[in-house]
Amino acid sequence: MEQYPLVYRCALAIKPQQPFLDWLNEIDPVDNPTLQELRQDSSLYLIPDYEDADDIDNAIQKYLRLNYTGIFINELSEWYVDPKMYPPFSYETFLKWFEISTHTMIYDTVNKPIQKE
Repeated sequence: MEQYPLVYRCALAIKPQQPFLDWLNEIDPVDNPTLQELRQDSSLYLIPDYEDADDIDNAIQKYLRLNYTGIFINELSEWYVDPKMYPPFSYETFLKWFEISTHTMIYDTVNKPIQKE
């Protein structure tokens, strides 16, 4: 029985919600993806490992509050790179536009180094 190595990171899965789709349709009404299509292959962000934190959920929420802008911009720039098209950023808007799920057990099933761009 094979055991995979634990990656010392947590992860956030970011799934678009209706306000994100509304924004896309407002900017480009021709493409018209469905919410289901947008959510089908959503983004996963590796974040620091909080295994030793007294309250993992609280530590992750604190990290997200401090770093949501970069994630928000990354999600928007996958569709449009012009920042003039972006909505005003706020943590509340981010939480309305994206469903966020937290994952604390990340395993590497590939025996090769991770490549980064």
